[in-house]
Amino acid sequence: MSKNRAISGFWRRLIAFVIDGLLLGLFGLIVGIFLFDFLAQLGGWGRLVGFCIAMGYFGLLNSFIGKGQTLGKRIMKIEVVGREGINISVGRSLVRYMIFAGPFFFNGLIIPPSITLSTIGYGIGFIIFAFGGSIIYLYIFNRRTRQSLHDLVVGTFVVRTNPKGEVTASPMWNGHFVVVGIWFVVIFGLLVIAPIVSQKGIFPELFAVQKSIQASGKVHVATVFVGKSWGSTGGETWETTYFSSNAIWKSRPDDFEVAAAQIAAIVLDEYSEIMQKDILAVTVTYGYDIGIARAWRKWNVRHSPQEWIEILGESGVEEK
Repeated sequence: MSKNRAISGFWRRLIAFVIDGLLLGLFGLIVGIFLFDFLAQLGGWGRLVGFCIAMGYFGLLNSFIGKGQTLGKRIMKIEVVGREGINISVGRSLVRYMIFAGPFFFNGLIIPPSITLSTIGYGIGFIIFAFGGSIIYLYIFNRRTRQSLHDLVVGTFVVRTNPKGEVTASPMWNGHFVVVGIWFVVIFGLLVIAPIVSQKGIFPELFAVQKSIQASGKVHVATVFVGKSWGSTGGETWETTYFSSNAIWKSRPDDFEVAAAQIAAIVLDEYSEIMQKDILAVTVTYGYDIGIARAWRKWNVRHSPQEWIEILGESGVEEK
């Protein structure tokens, strides 16, 4: 007489994922040691490299080829199966992986502002927040079947390796579908109003500075931010206003100081209120992010706008 499958618990599954993440991260760092400059020049496409590496790992091992077990799952004695209790096909496993990994690899993707504020950018945002939030919610709160979004779509379960048999877990509580549906609607609504908000206040000018830095042809993408910092010294409070920019360089700068000065020159020329700020902080970044591993070399330079003008005059870097 066959027994029923035992659904894997929360911690067993989480520990297995952590083990797999560490193994993939180590492999990614080794690849990065030998291909640092190549990966750095890929920019946002670098995440596709990591996505494909992880897809081969999870997609194949979670299927019948790996008997439903990645190395982490093998250590924790759990496996991926269908309702009938047997391991799934490669195609089904790949779809499961893509639904799960999509939000993770899209999050932090290096994309220029022209794409960020386009239909493609908002679509990426929907995948990150709607799918990603649903995956986390179901993983934590769906205690009956422990199926997250990727499991529900392809009809899989993560179960203990023994005993063998069919999966006869109780149906998932319908309220979870309601919560996920509401979450999707909320994220869609926020993304609908995002273009309106982006045209208000300081955002248009900041986006213009981003585009100008991007137009230099030297960077994959740049982030810009304005803010204030407060503190207290000797019983006296102080406030500092600043403009900061982090530029991810396409190729290794010959001189990080010169590279920072080139970004500062663009900001001084494009941002009309820069002289009202106390600090113009520039970070020149060179490196890669392939999702499963990342490595950055950064150079931070902070000066007042007036000091930057003097530095640019002495160095011969022209404001653009």
